[in-house]
Amino acid sequence: MEEAKRIIERLKKRIYEVVDDRNRLAVTVEKLKRDKEKLAADKKELEEVISGLEKRIRVLELSVGFNSVSGGMRPARDRVNKLLREVDKCLDLMNKY
Repeated sequence: MEEAKRIIERLKKRIYEVVDDRNRLAVTVEKLKRDKEKLAADKKELEEVISGLEKRIRVLELSVGFNSVSGGMRPARDRVNKLLREVDKCLDLMNKY
């Protein structure tokens, strides 16, 4: 009889541990869901930045075409290269998530 009581007590203890583990995991899952939503929003924001930068690059490329006739190509080329580096940085950030 005493052995049965010890077994029951161990089972009760283990059940409480399992319930506690489940509760901790539920909290962790909720936190991860919030993190995922934030990362998705960050990704969308970065994609919008990239889109804006790509538009600026297209405008600058047109500008370079017009300026090349008058000899002002070097500053425009430098600016385009700088914007391309910014786009690369944004892509690197996106790939991290």
